Amino acid sequence: MNSELIQSLYSEENILPVAGVIAAGVAAKLVHTLLVWAKKEKNEDPWNKKGFKKISVPSGKYPYFGHSLTMTDNPTYKVEEWHQECGPIIHLTLGVQHWVIVSDPYIAHELLSRNGVKASGRQRHYFTHEVYTDGGKRGVLFNNPGKKWKNSRGIALSILSPKYVDRFTSVIEEMADDTVKVLKAASDKEGGVFPTPLLKLGTFSAITRSLFGKTSEELGEETFKTIIFTAEELIRLAGPENDMASFFPHFSWIANCFAEKSSMINVVNNRDKIYKKLIKDAIEGDVDCLAKSAYALKDEYGLSDIDLIVIMSDLFTAGGDPIALSLSWLFAVLPHHPEIQKRMCEEIDAFIIKHGRIPSFSDREEIPYIIAVMMENLRFRSITNFGIPHYATDDIEFLGYFVPKGTVIMNSMHSMHMNPEVYENPYQFMPERFLGSLRSWTTLSRGSIEERDMYAFGWGRRTCPGSHFAEVEIFNLTVRTLARYTVEPTLNPDGTPHLYDWDVVYTGLNLPAKEYKVRFVTRTDTPVDIPL
Repeated sequence: MNSELIQSLYSEENILPVAGVIAAGVAAKLVHTLLVWAKKEKNEDPWNKKGFKKISVPSGKYPYFGHSLTMTDNPTYKVEEWHQECGPIIHLTLGVQHWVIVSDPYIAHELLSRNGVKASGRQRHYFTHEVYTDGGKRGVLFNNPGKKWKNSRGIALSILSPKYVDRFTSVIEEMADDTVKVLKAASDKEGGVFPTPLLKLGTFSAITRSLFGKTSEELGEETFKTIIFTAEELIRLAGPENDMASFFPHFSWIANCFAEKSSMINVVNNRDKIYKKLIKDAIEGDVDCLAKSAYALKDEYGLSDIDLIVIMSDLFTAGGDPIALSLSWLFAVLPHHPEIQKRMCEEIDAFIIKHGRIPSFSDREEIPYIIAVMMENLRFRSITNFGIPHYATDDIEFLGYFVPKGTVIMNSMHSMHMNPEVYENPYQFMPERFLGSLRSWTTLSRGSIEERDMYAFGWGRRTCPGSHFAEVEIFNLTVRTLARYTVEPTLNPDGTPHLYDWDVVYTGLNLPAKEYKVRFVTRTDTPVDIPL
């Protein structure tokens, strides 16, 4: 096609006819697709298999497109609405994909834990499968089950175990103090601060030091910003909106026009380049760090250098963004509940008076109300919509239900934590519901279903290996903030408090708070002077 013809297509008199041709093509394709779909639906329906209970299908399902046309900008609350309509297990169709979503922990346990051999696969998402994990062969988060995944997860479990992480207690405490200092300075300067960006800098600094033995200053501003950007791009690109061709393959040519394939490739190329150097420097350096521990185990687990790069990328991403978002939700919640914050401060003060220091994580049993608030915060505002989806690698029969091979399986984190059959008055922030529950998050997430009372770290073979690191970091930032300051609402021009409403922003895998501002106010009643 020559340039004159191309130019003529885009001339003013021809642009509308060209658009009409495209629209006609789309319409013809749609009609053909619907006819093929209708014939297939009529002949093949494993979802109505004789002898099994039917999984409820919510209203708002359209031919071929399924529930995608009724899924709102915030799927968390739409799915909760569907659970209220249909019950604790629902069946959605999104284009050609079938999704089963669960809001009851006992059903989730039966499906994802007891049937973990069949329910622990990963969906073939273009970015996470083809690009990020090199065809689903590497890493912990998105790799498919198999020997390589088992070995990668084995390394992650080893280096993130309490035995390893507790070696970095002083580092995590120091990083927490630095973050608190920055939050206070920003609050004083502007009369209030949106804490999420500064919390991210703090949590990413802590995981950087723990993984690679270098502070953010030692890495340099450019490198540090690049690895944070890479981590956040991973979270964004892993969202379903960046793999629309897998939902609507008959219209993949349209989806491909909007795909960010160049961004995906650039993210992975940057990851490989930066992490290769970070791991090399960590191995050759004198500072104790988790990358050095992982490298020492690499040959034992039969993993390559590129495997180690993907594992470190997984751990960095999971160890920064979600922890910061959970803390941000806590700082958004506390101004609404001054009585809870007062009790937290009193418990910390009592410990300081007794011991002459701020509590460390090893002292957690002496401050049970703090632990209860941390648990309730994870329940009240989940940091993820649904976690990373599971995938049925074979037909699954459980509790009288039948889930066909190839189904995407998810637990609705928000709906499960707001399930009135599980939690009394679930829409109220009530730390008292967790008083007396002093087991660590790792113990809870890997315990029996009868002992679990919080579900933020996944199920079965896919349980988060970094739950101990997350709990230690959230503990330290919570305690070391409230030992010195209270978290107060900003003030309106008339001096009245401006309290944050509970809007959320949907950004892919995670569920952050919408931008808000709070003040970090120096306490006048802390029992000892504790300089930063």
